Amino acid sequence: MLKKTQLCGIAIALLASTSASATDQTITLNDGRQVILHDNFTWQYKPQAQDPAAEPNLKATTAIPVIATTAIPVIKDSKGVEVKLGNDKPIQQLNNSGLDVLLTAAQYTNGTLTIPTMLTNQNSKSVVNVTLNIRLSDSNGQTIAQDDFTIWRSINRMPDTYFRPKTQREGKPITFTVPKAKHYFIDAKITDVDMR
Repeated sequence: MLKKTQLCGIAIALLASTSASATDQTITLNDGRQVILHDNFTWQYKPQAQDPAAEPNLKATTAIPVIATTAIPVIKDSKGVEVKLGNDKPIQQLNNSGLDVLLTAAQYTNGTLTIPTMLTNQNSKSVVNVTLNIRLSDSNGQTIAQDDFTIWRSINRMPDTYFRPKTQREGKPITFTVPKAKHYFIDAKITDVDMR
């Protein structure tokens, strides 16, 4: 029979041999990277040692003097987007809260400049009101007219009139009574979008 000390020695030897076989192993992949395989069936990339030659050489440098220049003036009011009469291309597309507003080709009849609008609701909610602020300028940048236009309004508590998600509708046209010109400039902003 084996004595207790011999049994303890055998047990320690067995534990040491199993723990030695359960240590992490490092293997090299075909592309040269090394991977550490852990005994719990996980792995990780082995961090590569930094080559001192690859580190950037940091040297003290002196500051280069900067020549002072005058500031460029900031233009506060731009003319806006050009509106040419007789041009069939859309004028401008605006976006706010998932609502796209397309200002289509302008027409001039009987002293009135008319800009039709198309609306696309990209949102997940229904739209009940859309208001734009439009500033119309001449070729010199002088404001001819400015106004707020409600181009879409649904009737409250009548869901059949709501502008539903993922649909497209024709909005109310924008109209200005102005003298005729070959082109105008328009500055448009969506100022209000109400959703339900």
